Amino acid sequence: MAKRGRKPIEIDWKLFDGFCQMQCTLWEIACYFNCSEDTIERRVKEKTGVNFAEYFGKKRIAGLMSLRRNMFRMSEKNPAMAIFMAKNWLGMADKQEIEHSGSAEKPIGVKHVNFDSNKVAASIIEAIRLGLNPELLGGNGHGEDASLLSSPANIQTTSVPEP
Repeated sequence: MAKRGRKPIEIDWKLFDGFCQMQCTLWEIACYFNCSEDTIERRVKEKTGVNFAEYFGKKRIAGLMSLRRNMFRMSEKNPAMAIFMAKNWLGMADKQEIEHSGSAEKPIGVKHVNFDSNKVAASIIEAIRLGLNPELLGGNGHGEDASLLSSPANIQTTSVPEP
């Protein structure tokens, strides 16, 4: 009597390991081999005695090392890559330290601004339509008159009371 069922899926394990190194997902690998994720899980277990996640974890390391090696090479000629690596691996940052100081007796006052973003956007569009500089909305701190627009931004400020 003939054997029943589908012909077993042939897996090229060298190619499979390469997919793991490239961080391919289980679903992507299964699609490549034209089978289900369960089939891949089962075949990995049969071949190695461990589940896919564990096998994948070991094989992906080579891909991560290759990526890191390429990033180091790129950083020698690409300033953006050097900056990325400095920020992510060395903890460096593009931030300015701003010191806030006030009277020793009183905390620094904080101003809270409430605005309706739809009204602000409508005001900017109207300013551009009228050929005006959108900074004339009055929100830039230079005291320009926002009344030039048909739909002013209606920006309201409230002060936080001092204790």
